[in-house]
Amino acid sequence: MGRNKLDSAIDARTRKCLKQGRLRVENGAGLLARFGNTVFSIGAVALMVTVVLGVYRLPDTIPVDTIIQAGSAIPDSEVPAFRQAALWHEVATREAGNIQLNSQVRHFANMFNADLQLARIIYDISVDEEVDPELVFRVIRTESSFVTDCVGLVGEIGLMQVRYGTALTVDRGATHKKLYDPAYNIRIGIRHLKDHLHYFRGDIRMALLAYNRGRGRVNELLAMGMDPANGYARRVLDTRL
Repeated sequence: MGRNKLDSAIDARTRKCLKQGRLRVENGAGLLARFGNTVFSIGAVALMVTVVLGVYRLPDTIPVDTIIQAGSAIPDSEVPAFRQAALWHEVATREAGNIQLNSQVRHFANMFNADLQLARIIYDISVDEEVDPELVFRVIRTESSFVTDCVGLVGEIGLMQVRYGTALTVDRGATHKKLYDPAYNIRIGIRHLKDHLHYFRGDIRMALLAYNRGRGRVNELLAMGMDPANGYARRVLDTRL
């Protein structure tokens, strides 16, 4: 075979091999492309299904408190349960407060050997008037020993031995009859004591002396350089129970 014919045969075989290789590559690329498109399509469909299911199942999978914090509406199916849980929490909180309150009232009732119902009245009014309940219990014990209809030598009335004239300075509608009502008597007595506490800037000893002797007399003795103490404050504060 001549040189030219040999070269021509080689060139023909080479072109044939290259052509077949290119076809295989093209066919492989086509298959890969088609396979990739199929995988992409399946993935896209799966993602869409996940998103759709996630959106429609959101209320059933996320806790109610998370939804509330996010500012979203609570699902209708969750509202009754949520309201019931809130109601139970409110009741439990109120009961816990009542247990604590009852415990404190019983403590004072036992401490001062007072009737439980009366102790509750004294405690509630003291807290309402923002005065230490124990101080009020001590004053009442010293003044009347918890006898509700007690009457003093100069007309002092009730638990806190309030004079009618003194009651009028606190309440213009005060009457002798009202002063025999335990709750009213305690309220008037506490407010009278509070006035002395404010005047003497929280000095309990001086406020008690003024409650017992009158503020005018206490100031008069102080102006004379004399100690207004007469043992009353000591009896109230240092009474051994």
